[in-house]
Amino acid sequence: MKKSAALFIVLCLLPAAAPAAVDFTFLKHGARANAAGSAISTSVNDTYAVFYNPANLTSLTETETRFETARRLAPLQVGEASLVYVRPVPDTDGKVAALGYYAIRQGGGSSMDSLSMATGKRTVFKYLQMPLYYGTAFKLVSLRTPAKGQLGIGFDAGVRLEANSGLATALTLTDMTMGTGKSLATVTLGNSYRTGAYRFMADLKARGSYSEFFLGAEHDMFNGLLQARAGKGVALGKGRYLALGLGVNVLPWTIDLGWSIPWAGYNENSGYYGFTVGYRFGSRTFSEKLVGDAARQADTLKTQIDDLRVQRAALENSIATYRVNKGLLESDLTVMQGRMRETEANLKEVNLQLLEAQYKKEAPKPVKRYVPPPPERWPKLHKAAAGETLRSIAGKYYGNPNLWERIYSANEKNISKGLPVEGAILTIPPPPAGK
Repeated sequence: MKKSAALFIVLCLLPAAAPAAVDFTFLKHGARANAAGSAISTSVNDTYAVFYNPANLTSLTETETRFETARRLAPLQVGEASLVYVRPVPDTDGKVAALGYYAIRQGGGSSMDSLSMATGKRTVFKYLQMPLYYGTAFKLVSLRTPAKGQLGIGFDAGVRLEANSGLATALTLTDMTMGTGKSLATVTLGNSYRTGAYRFMADLKARGSYSEFFLGAEHDMFNGLLQARAGKGVALGKGRYLALGLGVNVLPWTIDLGWSIPWAGYNENSGYYGFTVGYRFGSRTFSEKLVGDAARQADTLKTQIDDLRVQRAALENSIATYRVNKGLLESDLTVMQGRMRETEANLKEVNLQLLEAQYKKEAPKPVKRYVPPPPERWPKLHKAAAGETLRSIAGKYYGNPNLWERIYSANEKNISKGLPVEGAILTIPPPPAGK
């Protein structure tokens, strides 16, 4: 039987190897990653990003730990366990550090242990005004077989770029391991698109001489309390599993379940099942978050209703005033038109007199004294309107749209997906010296 290296949904062909050289690096960590068909290079809010794309760690804003245990039936009969700890770096905006441990045990004495230390950071892609996430991970790998043991080192790296339209693109380089003999570097190009409560993902991976294509989808239900997942992978046309999963978000606890259905039929001795449980330190409970979100939405709607009522009253008052004064305005208009004709005639005569006076005037023209304008006061306040961008605001106040980053740095909490929040009061800092 041909051996394929699939998580639970995908077959990745293994190169021929001696029994002493077992390659476990193709296995993916975490029930969420497995349930989404391994199309997880762009996934956010997942601590297991420490293993598959450290750039995604920047989506985590609270300290969190997760534990996973799983059983994989084919092509390798192995048991898996992992533990991850993630924490935002204190006093450093947009930087997150993580530590991940992953263990595999196979009957017959083969096993692997790996320890990953990763960091993720965030910056702004200047020319596109979009956030750019990037990260790196250093890892130690211990691979043991009945014949011998091997110790290797390696690193992973990744970037992710997001657009306001819901698109996200990621590029990762993983499994760059030296010293274990069979590890092959993997290059992954991933894309995802979010629309409403749905998120669709696709990853294209190149590993050695093999290419793989992964598809996955997630659906949020009940205000994020549940997440349903499904995925399928293709490796040289030989994918055999359909992956399914379920995430339960009862903050501060999170639970992810993942399993696979053999594509060729239930009589096939293969598949995967596992679960991940996590705890988010200092997080609001799900009920608090749900109530808080509902209260904020209710307050927003109430404010909008009050504003509409005020506008309606003002409009009705304006209409009543216009109706009362309409007759007077029409009479005044007739009188003003007559006066305007008289004024035009008088203006012509005054212009002639002015020309005569200029010719007769011999006194030198008075010298106008220059009065410098008062200094411009900074910072200024600006209320964001619909359709405005950071570049248009920078052009209005600085005369240079390329100075938008000064406004972004002073108002980052009021910036959403590269655009100012409509109605937010922005602080406009002074322009740089010399501008």
